[in-house]
Formats: sequence, C-alpha cells, structure tokens
Amino acid sequence: MGQRESRNVNSYYAGPQGKQIILIAFLLSVIIHASTIMAFQGILPLPWFRGKHAYRVYLMRPPVKEIMKDSEENQPATSQIPTEPPVENKEATISLDTRDPTYHPYTKLLKDRILSHWMYPLSARENLIQGSLLIVFRLDRDGNLISCDIARSSGHGILDTYALDSIRSATPFPPFPEDIQVQFLNINASFAYQLTFEQ
Repeated sequence: MGQRESRNVNSYYAGPQGKQIILIAFLLSVIIHASTIMAFQGILPLPWFRGKHAYRVYLMRPPVKEIMKDSEENQPATSQIPTEPPVENKEATISLDTRDPTYHPYTKLLKDRILSHWMYPLSARENLIQGSLLIVFRLDRDGNLISCDIARSSGHGILDTYALDSIRSATPFPPFPEDIQVQFLNINASFAYQLTFEQ
C-alpha cells in the first residue's frame, strides 16, 4: 500500500506570486459584491439587472389664497341671490272657543261650519246615551284638514263617530287670514251630548 502525502494548501500559494493571487481574488470578490448591492439599490444601473422601479408621487396643495380667490369668483354676486323670506314651520295650538283676538274670528267661522254638520244620533237619544269628548284636529294654511283624532273619548263609540264626522264633513275650511302667521293650527274642539228632560 502506498502512503498518502499530506500537503499544506499554503504550499500552493507560497511566495510573492501566491500572495498576489489571493489579493486579486479578494479585490475581485469585493467589487462583485459591491456592484450587486448598488444594482439592487438602483445606484448603479446595470443593463443585465433590471429590477422593479419605485416612484414617489407628491401631492401639492395650491396656496390658500388661490383657493379663496377661485371660490369668490365662482359664487354669484349677492344681488343675484333671490331674497325670499324663509318659510317658518311654526304652529299654534288653540281652543275652538278661544277669545284670543288673533284667532277668534277664524275659529268662530270654523265652529259655525262644524255645528251646521253636527247632530245628536237618533239611536243615542232613544237609548238616553250622553257624554262629552275632546277632538284635536290640525289644519294647514289653506284650510286643509291634516289630521283629526279623539284626545278624550265620551265612552260611547256612536257619539265619538258623529263628532268626528261633523268636522270631516265641514272641510275644506277657509284659508288662514293674514294676521295668523303660523303654518299649522292644532285646534281643540269639545263636544257635549246632553239630553234635556221636561218636568
């Protein structure tokens, strides 16, 4: 069997020529690594290395003075804007028997019209049915009936129905006079069904 010879790697690069080879290999390695890193960062554009490019977009806002100037130019002059008074959605709640001088002439008209349609039901009189109730009805400025509800019942359906029918039959009511400045009127109307007995 032959004996193996053990050789030291340094023996291949012994002397000044071997040191030069090691130095050149080291420098070449540094150059390759540095150029690869710069190519990744986009510092050194290499034709064979084209990665994705990132772009930055800056949004610039115009100065505030220019914005204010543009908005003033686009708005119509004050004289061109129609000057109609705003319609207020006011309402008032009153009694049909009110004595308020603003509402009394109008409520008297309403009451007369309702009384001309109101009647005591014959079957209620024959059965001696009596009672009183309160109805709240709502009108708009044109005298239209918006709603009509029983706030307090008489306890007898027939009396309640006839009272509601008397208001509905009297519609449409006259429009509000000029001195009533609200858009809606809520009116409380009391109805009393009472029988009188002769002695």
